Amino acid sequence: MSTSESKAKMYARSLLAHRSTAEGGIVDEQGLYTLTDDLNMMRCDTPEYIDFVKNFVATHADSPASSQPTVKIARKFCETWPLPKKATTALDTIRVAVMDSSFNPPHYCHGAFMECLGVMDLRSEDKRLANIGAAHSLEIDAYLLLLASQNADKPLQGASLSQRMRMVDMLATTVAVDSSSDTWHLWKNRKQFLATNLHNMAIGMVNTPRFVDKLQAVRDVVCQEYGNSEATPKVLCYFAMGWDTITRFFDAKYYGPEFPAEIDQFFAEGGRIAYARRLGFLDSDVEEFFAAPRMAPYLPFIYELELPKRVKHISSTGVRLAILESSHNVRDIPPRILQYANSNQLYREE
Repeated sequence: MSTSESKAKMYARSLLAHRSTAEGGIVDEQGLYTLTDDLNMMRCDTPEYIDFVKNFVATHADSPASSQPTVKIARKFCETWPLPKKATTALDTIRVAVMDSSFNPPHYCHGAFMECLGVMDLRSEDKRLANIGAAHSLEIDAYLLLLASQNADKPLQGASLSQRMRMVDMLATTVAVDSSSDTWHLWKNRKQFLATNLHNMAIGMVNTPRFVDKLQAVRDVVCQEYGNSEATPKVLCYFAMGWDTITRFFDAKYYGPEFPAEIDQFFAEGGRIAYARRLGFLDSDVEEFFAAPRMAPYLPFIYELELPKRVKHISSTGVRLAILESSHNVRDIPPRILQYANSNQLYREE
């Protein structure tokens, strides 16, 4: 047995020792986790994305054409994406859950956003604040993890874009393919997993930092991939956001003289927001924000996700610091991503 295999087994055993079925964790049919499952979770057999990233940046980020908001799909985990496999006829409306991030690195909270959108029954903010109406499923058809080639506030540091793209692939594998094993999943069994359409996942890159522009790019690529020239579906895009991101979305400094007309257009053209409260932000600030009169027209298009307690604390900054301090004692990212970060010496400098 090689040294790397030995370390992998030791780490898998340590994971098993910490496993718990609390808060919706699942086990196999015999009620046991297996060492094989955990070793499979550590594999880094994802594609390389060096050429994909290089071509995307050259064509859509560093060229005159970069002013056109563009999404390029790097990989589809379901060949029918954006249509779910169970769809037997064309859809009039396609509902897409979008997780857009710098993914430096991807972690379980990113995955939890996607699973919350698929599993939870939700109420829009106007109904939540008025305490009326019943929660319901958003009936998401497809999921999309998007790596942004640029960020409105953050310079590129840490992992390169191609490294991040490969880690996004690993996160998508954890969400869309690992239908057993890890206790972080929100769904309870295989039947519920399939009902969420989480297997209908794609990953890609986007060349614009603003959500109002990302909406246009996502709608365009969904219609292109849909491939039905006779009927163009209506596309609803549910963008997953942390609380800090949703406040930036409504901040006038990210818009020109068109503010707030661009926000109005975002929601009119199918943009939706699914946000989650994060640690460090007061509930009173959240309620005050949504109670402002200027927010009233947008509340029917905004939904609150209740992230599981076990992931609420997770941030990419925290994960990077954890890897810096202890490269193996990191529980907030999938093992395959941790293995990749370690093997490439990522996040070893502050």
